Amino acid sequence: MTQLLLGIAPEWTPTLDNFVAGRNAELLSALRHALAGSAGGHAFCLWGAAGSGKSHLLQAMVGQAQAAGMSAHYAR
Repeated sequence: MTQLLLGIAPEWTPTLDNFVAGRNAELLSALRHALAGSAGGHAFCLWGAAGSGKSHLLQAMVGQAQAAGMSAHYAR
């Protein structure tokens, strides 16, 4: 038996705008503020249960920072 790979991928890119904040509105506000600020040196440590949105926020922050010309990276 051979497994076939389907050529599908998510149709959306993780952003802060499409993140459902729930009880994390304060965190979302802090992340937006960090992206809007001109001073560098922001560091965040995100933790939580599986499925809580950590990877979404990480990808959103790095993507938006890079789009704004900032240096941002993450490693798995």
